[in-house]
Amino acid sequence: MKNTFNNTFKTGLILSTALLTGALAITAAFTQGKAEASMNIASVTISAKRMTAEQKLAYDTADNLAQNVTHTVLISAKRLTAQEKMAIDMEDQIVRQQLAEKTASLKHIQG
Repeated sequence: MKNTFNNTFKTGLILSTALLTGALAITAAFTQGKAEASMNIASVTISAKRMTAEQKLAYDTADNLAQNVTHTVLISAKRLTAQEKMAIDMEDQIVRQQLAEKTASLKHIQG
């Protein structure tokens, strides 16, 4: 009878340990995803000046004439201050609003 109790106790201990380990693993898996999602992700905005139709044609023609041309892109950045970030965000918001207004007016004209 004492042997049965020891076996039951050992089995219970093993199952409890496995259950606790599983619960900790599941908790760690879910909290790790939240920690990674909350990290700040840097974004990069690449901008260039608008080319006229003539400039585009000249660029495309030069590219076609010299088939072995390697294009080099230089990307440089600096850390923005909070004021600069707010100014850029406001500028983006204005541009999106103007685009939405233009789209709405085009739909109104077409519709």
